[in-house]
Amino acid sequence: MTTTTQAEANPVADELSMNEAIQGTADIIEQVSEYGSLISSSLYLILGGMLVIYILHKLTSKLLYPHITNRRLIKVVFGTLYVLILVIVVLMALRAIGFDVTLISKIAILSVLTGAVIIFFLVPFFPRLPFKIGHMIESNGELGIVDNISSFHTTIRKFDGTMVFIPNPLVMATKILNFHDLPERRVDINVSVNTDCDLRAAKALILRIMSEDERVLESPALPLAFIVNVTASGADIMAICWVLNADWFAARSDIWLNIVDACAEDDRVTMSLPQQEVFLVEGQ
Repeated sequence: MTTTTQAEANPVADELSMNEAIQGTADIIEQVSEYGSLISSSLYLILGGMLVIYILHKLTSKLLYPHITNRRLIKVVFGTLYVLILVIVVLMALRAIGFDVTLISKIAILSVLTGAVIIFFLVPFFPRLPFKIGHMIESNGELGIVDNISSFHTTIRKFDGTMVFIPNPLVMATKILNFHDLPERRVDINVSVNTDCDLRAAKALILRIMSEDERVLESPALPLAFIVNVTASGADIMAICWVLNADWFAARSDIWLNIVDACAEDDRVTMSLPQQEVFLVEGQ
């Protein structure tokens, strides 16, 4: 009889537990629905405020960046505005729920402003890598695109498809060439010609080839050519011109090909070839 009574009581207990769970779920849904308008309004304020600041930041970047040197100040100001929007919206939501945010709001806003001042004045003294993801750099003898920067390694994707992982202490301890910061890059051409050819014609020929290339820029400097050394084996001509970073490899290759072809067609200019003198001593 005791076993039967317990079996009959279990379905009743299960039904009561299910009713409590359903009632609890209904209470949660009711509470969420009560704050639904508050949540949506908060999201609208956050998205709208960030969109306005983003547009202002872009306009400021285009109008002021070319005329100022301290761009970090503008970045800190707009970063602070982004954080202030989040803080203000959270404080408004807490006040709408019923919390007293008088003291909290003062502490939160003061903390944001203090953090902005600290970031502006102290960040320049923190050690940092002089490049970002996507920059083309040469470090520790490796040339490629920065693919990732972690706490321990800098990953460089070389132009042959291989990935190089360089420890950050080693990166900071070696010379770093960053080809991304400036839009232009200089092409250096070193040509050796025979001393018995027309050196002035050789200079004019190289200058003409560089000037005729559409990728060669007039700024920051026009193409130039100088005779830097003359020896018994030949005269060394150094020629320089400027192209966009993206055109550097292709432009350098094409200029070299055009110079070789032009020297082969012009009888006045002959490129010097490596020479090695051999002396024969009689009796040995």
